[in-house]
Amino acid sequence: MAHEVPEQQRGTGHDDLQYDRIGEDYERSKELPLTRYVERPGVLGLLRDVRGKSVLDLACGTGVYSRHARRLGARRVLGVDISPKMIEVARTHEEQDRLGVLYAVGDAAELPPLGAFDLVLAIYLFNYADSPATLERMARACADNLCEGGELRAFMARPGFDFSRPVPQAYGFSFEQEETLEHGSRVRVSASGERPFSFSAYLPDADVMEEAFTAAGFEDFSWASLEPSVDGVLEYGPGFWDEFTANPTWTVFRARKAGPGAGS
Repeated sequence: MAHEVPEQQRGTGHDDLQYDRIGEDYERSKELPLTRYVERPGVLGLLRDVRGKSVLDLACGTGVYSRHARRLGARRVLGVDISPKMIEVARTHEEQDRLGVLYAVGDAAELPPLGAFDLVLAIYLFNYADSPATLERMARACADNLCEGGELRAFMARPGFDFSRPVPQAYGFSFEQEETLEHGSRVRVSASGERPFSFSAYLPDADVMEEAFTAAGFEDFSWASLEPSVDGVLEYGPGFWDEFTANPTWTVFRARKAGPGAGS
């Protein structure tokens, strides 16, 4: 059984306060066009075979996909997020609809071994890595919590996104490059709606990602493009999604934990 993250491991290596401020608004943003018709079906695709498996959901936020994993038949689900506010919202949902999902506050870059999970789900986790060193610590934490042959499945901002091509306002999000870094970019993400909010994130380069996961003992890397769901095309029409198709905001990254002796 997975354990709570010890208090001494609940680090503040990232600006977790920005996520505390947007906890409930972040959950409402899941109904904006990009999240509803691209993110949600993309993540659910990562969870299509979780029945009977144990899942560690890192950067779980308010637990939206932790709950999906459980409803799709995952045997055990633990959601971990650096933001106490996000975890508070997630636990409130669990109290209202008991699915048996456990939640803990913890920094994924400083995470102790919590168990040998079949699958680590990481939705935007690696967009919080402010340096290659932080990214490698996150990768090692994923490896430390996977059984041999277990999979990492990540949903993240797409390396190579063209910031010179604005995302249409009707999609519900905007992405602005704040700073060019040695390992990628610092990005300002803004969500529209009744209660707009914004936060900073990082966009690591693809080669930096693969180097970090190789060092952590992963293999079989793959990147996959995303398309709007059929429901999204029916709701808005195919032309609505042309800008996304030409310059996707998100991608899926997968890796498998190698056997003993791999990595360093």
